[in-house]
Amino acid sequence: MSQTGVVHVNHGISRLAPSIRRSLLKDIIEFPAKEFSSEGNGRIPVRSRDVRIWRECLSGQTIVLTGLIPAIVDRLEQSGVKVEVIEHRRFPAQHKLRQGLLKNSSGSEREFLLALKNNPIGQIEVNTRDEVVQRILEIAHTFPKAKILIRLSRIADADNLCNKLRLEDPELDASVKPSEYWPAKPSRVLFTCGALIGGCDNKDWDIILLPDPAKAVKKGFFGSMRIFRNHPYRCYSFVLPSLSLCPPERLLLEAISGQVIYSKISHKSAVQVLWQKPPSAPVSGINERCLKWKQDNYWKNDRRNDYIAGIARAFVTDNHKKLKKYGVPFHQGKPHFTNSSSPQVVVLVESQAAGLELQKRLPGWELKCNGTGNDDNTQSDCPERLIITTTQAALNSIDADVLIYAAGGQGVGALRSTIGESETRPNQTTALIIELADGIDKIAVEDVRDRRRGYAERGWKQSGSGLPSTPGKHTKVPVAQEASP
Repeated sequence: MSQTGVVHVNHGISRLAPSIRRSLLKDIIEFPAKEFSSEGNGRIPVRSRDVRIWRECLSGQTIVLTGLIPAIVDRLEQSGVKVEVIEHRRFPAQHKLRQGLLKNSSGSEREFLLALKNNPIGQIEVNTRDEVVQRILEIAHTFPKAKILIRLSRIADADNLCNKLRLEDPELDASVKPSEYWPAKPSRVLFTCGALIGGCDNKDWDIILLPDPAKAVKKGFFGSMRIFRNHPYRCYSFVLPSLSLCPPERLLLEAISGQVIYSKISHKSAVQVLWQKPPSAPVSGINERCLKWKQDNYWKNDRRNDYIAGIARAFVTDNHKKLKKYGVPFHQGKPHFTNSSSPQVVVLVESQAAGLELQKRLPGWELKCNGTGNDDNTQSDCPERLIITTTQAALNSIDADVLIYAAGGQGVGALRSTIGESETRPNQTTALIIELADGIDKIAVEDVRDRRRGYAERGWKQSGSGLPSTPGKHTKVPVAQEASP
């Protein structure tokens, strides 16, 4: 019998039922950190300790920051835990979109509005700093009754951003907080700087915006965000392509402002997606997306797993006949992709169970799974051959020459910071993603179309015998549905 668990979602902090084992979530709610100390003899010893971003209350429940809930729920479901999510967040009128705004919007504008409506917290990817100004204006106009606090680390940045905002909209009530005191009647849009935030009352603000997420994850700044956790609020961070964060910092940013909810980043693509058509005979009579549906049709589908393993072997054995069959580009008689003579081949799967099934067919391949402890990860003598779960990849990032996307599912969020592009490979040839156009049922077909659209938005070239004929509608899995007041 599968384990069950209840997750209570509140504004800033959420609670996990005592029945949920924290060992399943260790790499999501903890991270290792080095400590330096002086022993007085000229030596500086270095010690490693686990930093916890959770605590246990008297009733035995685990308390975590709400931004981590989507990753936690995904991990639990992948580990076979049946999860019941109880939404306790309620938002007052000032958290509602301007009346008629969504109805009269279309295209990318509508997608952005829906991302805000469905996600009280989230990361918004932007191309340039000027785009940050435009997004702040959109948020201010979308929630005309909301009071907005914009937190930066330097007064010069606060002044600069505020001036740009005023130039775009002179009627917007925006100002920079004086350094010597907290105003009794602050502007509707107030810029602050620095980690300290003394005198700020969480009830005075409806939306918190973080234009500089690299500073927001630092110790003092991160700690001061805790004052906003009890009152209804929204929190969004703006992430530039140049942002470089280590795994603990990415974890802390997600804890503060959730996952990426919107992206229109334009990439100079060095990635090609080759679509294949795997065996698609349905192996389950279930017609709804659930754990059993995933297990039957993806994780333990023998025909599909044999097909994936065959593709992986073709790349590591340099089987030209099969590679040509899959549509791999050739140049002067050799496969034309990065490091084709000795490629790093990675198979991306959704769960540990799926990874173990493929590992049976790919002996000697390393499995990096759900981070439940070292015993769950197997090592190999061939580090260029790797099977990894999507959650592990999202936490640690991977760089592949050939990535076989066996996870299926909605959207391509699992590939964020996963595969190299031209910014990291300026003088190299294309990296490859091998995709699977599963036609198991209507759910799988719609997922395929959604992923195709996601690749198109990133500017990645798509081809192959399994390329879907139409991109289909765009669907996003919201972090949380907007609650009624």
